[in-house]
Amino acid sequence: MNQNTGVPDADAAGLLRRALASAAAVQMAQRAPYLSARVAVGVDDAVTLLEFHEGRLEMRERIPLLCPWDFAIRGKAAAWLAYWAPVPEPGFHDLFALSKRGLMSFEGDLRPFMAHLQFFKDLLALPRGEGRA
Repeated sequence: MNQNTGVPDADAAGLLRRALASAAAVQMAQRAPYLSARVAVGVDDAVTLLEFHEGRLEMRERIPLLCPWDFAIRGKAAAWLAYWAPVPEPGFHDLFALSKRGLMSFEGDLRPFMAHLQFFKDLLALPRGEGRA
């Protein structure tokens, strides 16, 4: 159980997937009309593939073992849950801060991520505060 959110660590991937399937995520994807990328988001061993194509978002929970992606963002459930706390602690408030602490990793071609940095930060912060007890 994560003390900041009250969500069991095992439910972190589900929390992310529910947020990415929400109307807010679909609407937010329209903010990036020129983004075309395949992004793997890892919460522990659970990987969610996000496919962006000209302002549309498609999420895949079950992906083949050798499924290609442009870049990946991976972290432990506890790190994601700390990031999604309603008011994250210092050092847990940002994806790069988590990376600096060794709790989050970035892999692959990061050009689409950096070109749409604020969009990705906002999208991946959608679960913030939703897991409160």
